[in-house]
This record gives sequence, structure tokens and C-alpha cells, in this order.
Amino acid sequence: MDKPVMEVAIVGAGLGGLALAAGLHSRGIQAHVFEKSPNLIADTATAVSLGPNASRALDGIIVGLSAAIKSVASLTKTTKATLCGSRNGAGDKTLVTSYGKDELYVVKWRSARSILASRVPARYIHCSHVLLDYFLDDQSVALRFQCGGEATIIRAKFVVGADGINSAVRRAMYPADRPRDLHLINWNALVHNPGRFSVHDRDQIALIRSGPSLCYLVDAGEDYTLWVFRVEDRSTAKESSGGFCDESGKARVLEEIDKLLGSSPAWEPLKIAVEATEAGQIFQRRIKDRIPLESWSNLDQRVVLMGDAAHAMHWGPAQGARTAFEDAHQLCELLSPALAAGNPEDLKRAVMR
Repeated sequence: MDKPVMEVAIVGAGLGGLALAAGLHSRGIQAHVFEKSPNLIADTATAVSLGPNASRALDGIIVGLSAAIKSVASLTKTTKATLCGSRNGAGDKTLVTSYGKDELYVVKWRSARSILASRVPARYIHCSHVLLDYFLDDQSVALRFQCGGEATIIRAKFVVGADGINSAVRRAMYPADRPRDLHLINWNALVHNPGRFSVHDRDQIALIRSGPSLCYLVDAGEDYTLWVFRVEDRSTAKESSGGFCDESGKARVLEEIDKLLGSSPAWEPLKIAVEATEAGQIFQRRIKDRIPLESWSNLDQRVVLMGDAAHAMHWGPAQGARTAFEDAHQLCELLSPALAAGNPEDLKRAVMR
């Protein structure tokens, strides 16, 4: 017996996909979310920042959603940027910037995901679904998933690829397109730090930079410190995805820090944070982005990309999650009336807008 055709299938249960699903459900649209991971617990030991644009988008998705996420976030009051100069720190320059009330927040990625997932009925979230490809017929988009040991086909009127920089939806839409490696390797960790060590002030983002090497030491809220460390790496061994480190991975991080300490003592707080981190808490990945597309949808506008699947960018501006929330807000506003009308042409026009 054929399964009924869903209204909306969202591939990827990250922040953007769950925000979109939550917004559509609040508008009476039954959106299903398909996630390749076996559960929604796994994360990559990182955090996201929320600026005014993200707050407006979240409240446009569901009124009060911004406040719910901010309740587990750190309200950033200052940033401290140290630019390393000549040897022994003689040329180092430090700039401290203050932020106004309700201007910038930092929240653990997993905390934001948990809040967003709580706004989607559990029966509409399907884990352990790995997208293989999709094909179109007259009435629907057929998604072929690997689920357990077998393939299954799910049909939907409309499909959203919210499955990140290594998007399977984008790969099926544009087979020759691949993420672009930026020749940087990145390590990050979230460490529970209720006064264990001091590497940043409360409600502060500290940044240290020397050429392409940089780190962030961040109050991530709920007594957690986020540290991020990035160095240039032009090696040819470019793994397709990241993973948590073992002891040798942690040792490499400390080796890279020691190289930088030879030129400036400014890197000492990062070394303190890394030494206080268990190897298995450190996530390693390469930094990549995506070449802009002429269109984020397929030719008949029944499949669309959002978030990093559409426009993954360098981490520097800290806009990834913010623009994903903006995408989710706009899709909620455009898709809801078109799906309610039940006219395929209305849906196409909504996407083209």
C-alpha cells in the first residue's frame, strides 16, 4: 500500500530545519523532518551567536521563540580582540568593545536545537533517515532514504534541503557541485567551567589572532566555555566530515599552540582551556564554504535549499545560524498560504519570490 503524500518534507534536523518545521506547524502545516543521525542528542561541541536579525527572524517564526533560546544563552557584554604582532608580544594590540542590552547572545548549539525540537510534535521527526537521492513525478517529490538496512521512499508535495554544507539534497540537485575547502583546520570544544579556569570574563567573547591562526574563548552560557582554534592547513588529506579527537588529536592542538606561544604569550589562555579539555570533547573539522548558486530551487520549484545547504559561508562573520533562521522565517511566510491554497502554481510562485 502506498504511503500518503506529505505536505512538506524537510531533510535535516539542524537549527534551520527544526525552526522551519516549528514555524510551519504553528501555521497548521504538517511538516515532517528527516535526520540522518540516530537521535537529536549528537552535536559537534559548538555554539551559535544571535544578533538582532536572528532575534527578529525567530520571533517571526513563532512569537517568543527568541526569548526561549536566550533564556539558556549568555548575553555578551564585551568582546576582547588581541592581534599578535612582533616576537615576544611586544607588538600585540588589544581592543575591548562593549555591547548594548539585548544586542548579542551566545548559545550552545545543542541547547538551541533542543528548544526548537520541542516545538515540533515528536511523531513528525524521523531519525536514522539517510537521503540517497530524489526524483520527481507529476504529483510529488519522491525521496529515497536509507533507513536501517533497507531503502524506503517518502513522497511529499514540497521538499526543503536543510541538511548542511554537505547537503545530500544539493548533491542530488547539482551532482557536480561540491563544498570548497578553505585550507583551514578547526578544533572546538564546549567545557563545563563553573569557575574551574579563567580564560575570559563573564559574558565575554575573547579573540586572539596571528595571521591565519585565530582562536575564540567564549562564555557560552550555563557555565560553559566554548573554545575554537583554527590554523592554516594545506595538506591533501581532506576528510569529508569532522569528528571527535583522540589523545593524538589533542596533542596536535597543543603542538600548534606552542608554535604560536613562541611569538606571543597572548595564546596562553587557549593553552589553559585545551589542557582542561578531555580529548574526546574536542571536535575537529576542515573549514569549507559553498560557491553561490544562481537558484536555490530545482527547475519546477518543488525542491528548495536553505541555510548552509544553500549558502554555507566562512565562520568569521558568525552569520550561519542567523541567516538560516532568516531563511526559515521567509519560507514560513511564503509557503503557508501557498500550501493552504492547495494550488501547485501558488507554491511555485511562492518559491520564485
